[in-house]
Amino acid sequence: MKKLFSLLLMTTITLFFSQVGIGTTTPRGGLDINKPTTNVYGLVLPTNSDPANMQNPQGGSIAEGTIMYDSTKDCVRLYKKITNGGSSGWSDCLGAGSSSSDAVTADCRASRNGFTGSYKRGTALTPANTFKITIVNNSFSVVNFSFNTNDLTLSGMGGITVASVNPATVNVNGGESAEVIYTLSGTPDGCGALRGDWVKRSLHCTATASVEGSAVFDCSQGSWSVAVSPEYKLTGLMNGQSYSGVYSIPYSDGDCSLAPDVLSAEGLTFSYAGGPVSGSGTIDYVLSGTYQGTDHGSVTWETAMGCKIYIGPCESCKELKNELSNTANGVYYFNLNKTGVQDITQVYCDMTTDGGGWSLIAINGRSFSGQGQKSVITGENDNGYLPRATVIKMAVIGSQVQLRAGNSATNYAHKITSQPGGAAILALRDPSTVALGEGTWHRSGAVGDFTGNTNISPVGTWQWPASCNSVIATGWPVPYHACGNGDNVHWFMNSTNSNRTYSGDLWASTWIR
Repeated sequence: MKKLFSLLLMTTITLFFSQVGIGTTTPRGGLDINKPTTNVYGLVLPTNSDPANMQNPQGGSIAEGTIMYDSTKDCVRLYKKITNGGSSGWSDCLGAGSSSSDAVTADCRASRNGFTGSYKRGTALTPANTFKITIVNNSFSVVNFSFNTNDLTLSGMGGITVASVNPATVNVNGGESAEVIYTLSGTPDGCGALRGDWVKRSLHCTATASVEGSAVFDCSQGSWSVAVSPEYKLTGLMNGQSYSGVYSIPYSDGDCSLAPDVLSAEGLTFSYAGGPVSGSGTIDYVLSGTYQGTDHGSVTWETAMGCKIYIGPCESCKELKNELSNTANGVYYFNLNKTGVQDITQVYCDMTTDGGGWSLIAINGRSFSGQGQKSVITGENDNGYLPRATVIKMAVIGSQVQLRAGNSATNYAHKITSQPGGAAILALRDPSTVALGEGTWHRSGAVGDFTGNTNISPVGTWQWPASCNSVIATGWPVPYHACGNGDNVHWFMNSTNSNRTYSGDLWASTWIR
């Protein structure tokens, strides 16, 4: 009995501290299942429909290196220490079955793969124009590839070739992936669908890209072919109001299909449906929705072809007169900064005198007293002047200044209009407060200077006639005063002096157009 126990003990120790062979007396590892040439039985792995069901008989996490057969995906799965650069877990399929993907796959359709960059007829490609393939190795072994430019075949469009491929060779370890980039060159000679067919060994992948046409859009001739409803130019866009309209942009050199373009802002949608276009014509953007921005606001759209479409208040009384010729005199909302962050203000407009389109910036006269700054001048008998910052913006938009004076707002015996772009408008644009500086206009020959001087004279050259009171012009609202000649317009404004012409009129005003 003791001899039998000793034999069993020695056998157990041998199993613990030596290799085990099944079907062979010369095991080549800790466990070798092998019977050369005559072994007809394979190794059957633990089988389960879901790797999540697998357990460690010792408790705790699954041991790294555990292998099982996934009967749902019909493939072998490995529990790895690190899976795809993340935490430990079951790998993707390591073998292929009738319902699973190959152990090595190539993808050209996922995000960032396939064709990259933009493509336009007649426009040369750049280094951004590539075709990308991601190769994924789900096998146990390292997979080696060598690449050539002829792996990728382009069709559907002439003028484009495959210039290079990077890397030229790659070794992909099991469970890892590699990206291959084919750089394209040339100039597309047509428009439509560009197709790329990539083939390497048993791998293949197809992707497409859209080559846009080279249509030329005349943004400056775009217009509302169906007017915006309701009218918005007098007050700007109003919160809670629904708007509709159709904006048409002419083009030439078409003959391609254009992609849809949908723009949204402040509850409004501005959209082009896309589709084939002929050699020339117009494309239509449809406005719809309910405005959700601030009252008297605006929206600016920039289309895919670079056209900017503004919807909101006009920028001046002159623009409003041009847009709506029948607009009556009155106070309207304007946006003094249509190209950027909106700057909404109210301005009184004269739409009749000398062609109309005049913006009122100041009123006073001998019948008024206590002139002061106001954010809004509500009418031609509302004494005061607009802030200088507002006047500067209005002067930048405008080109002329008109001074009026007389017995009433509608009966003025004296009037003078500056030339476009002359000294008067330049002075109102300048923020200077230097006495007799560029923020003023003044000379003894006032009429000639007001109407015939295209440059503001340098500081120090504005002279007061000796017979005149020594009043210092320091910019708005004290930009001008002339003395001496009866046909000169005398213009001066502060709390103690009235705007006046000649001997002094009961009513006087300053306008910009």
